[in-house]
Amino acid sequence: MFKFIGSIIEEMKLTTWPSRKQSVRDLFMVIEYTAFFLVFIIIFDWVTQHGITFSVNHLIPFLK
Repeated sequence: MFKFIGSIIEEMKLTTWPSRKQSVRDLFMVIEYTAFFLVFIIIFDWVTQHGITFSVNHLIPFLK
């Protein structure tokens, strides 16, 4: 068990960690991508809902 934990500690020492500047840049990239896809999904949802409602409202007279 102690050998396993020791190997984990050694591996963590070999890991290269990002700088603060790189971490902040990556954080803003994640926020930008999230905002983009949020807007995309909202627009897609709105178009889908209104498109289906529009289509159904115009097809109902033909089905009667």
